[in-house]
Amino acid sequence: MTLKKLQTSIAIIFGAMLVTVSCDENSNLPKPANASSASQTKTGNSTARIANYTFDGTEGGAITLDVASRWISNYTNQNFGKLTAHFFGRKVLEKMLATENSMGIRFYYSVDDSGNPVVFATGADGNGNDFSSNYKMRGKNSSVLLKEAASLTYSLTQTDADSTTVIVTNKWKNNYNSINPTGIQAHFFGFEILKQILSSSGCVGIRCYYALNDSGVQQRLLVATTSDGKNILPTSLTGGRTADDGTIGDLSFTCPTRCSGI
Repeated sequence: MTLKKLQTSIAIIFGAMLVTVSCDENSNLPKPANASSASQTKTGNSTARIANYTFDGTEGGAITLDVASRWISNYTNQNFGKLTAHFFGRKVLEKMLATENSMGIRFYYSVDDSGNPVVFATGADGNGNDFSSNYKMRGKNSSVLLKEAASLTYSLTQTDADSTTVIVTNKWKNNYNSINPTGIQAHFFGFEILKQILSSSGCVGIRCYYALNDSGVQQRLLVATTSDGKNILPTSLTGGRTADDGTIGDLSFTCPTRCSGI
């Protein structure tokens, strides 16, 4: 073998050894995410925003009366004397649901400039983006104990909800976020559970309760309400809905992690 051929052979063998070592050294690197899988969150960060997620209207579900009562009590016990719920008239909500491509409604936590809690509702599409035209609808303050008859001096109506400019809405949302930078900002419910709640006999709208689960995590519970302020509840403490029962909505999708891109 000539010297030139010998040098060439050594170079090839040495190069192959380098490639083998390189592959072995990187065998512990994370594997690429499955291209067909849903979006990924950052490891160890449960509040990381998810990109490229979708809604299909099935988000949310019913919760039993006994659990709902306990979770609302968890909140009121820690926030004695404070506002416990907001009310949205059914026509306001149905208009959001009727918007083209609407998959449901997102309810935002907010705080006005006097420090009072406020909830805004807006429709959202299948990509999780809010419809900005709905941003200015805020719920009517409506603190009523879940299982007790309301003693209102006024009637609730299907058009109840207060209008607020987009500029003020965003300011109040920012007020809340500055106070609770790592907290839940909003809850999304798909159209199926919302329509189920609204279909309750005598329902003129939905009362949105503040709640804390048994781990202290914020919840938003939705209950059908009559014009005289009475909640339409399941007849069983532990059972689901029957033809004549009400539905308590829970199991929302929260921001973070599923937030609007707009």
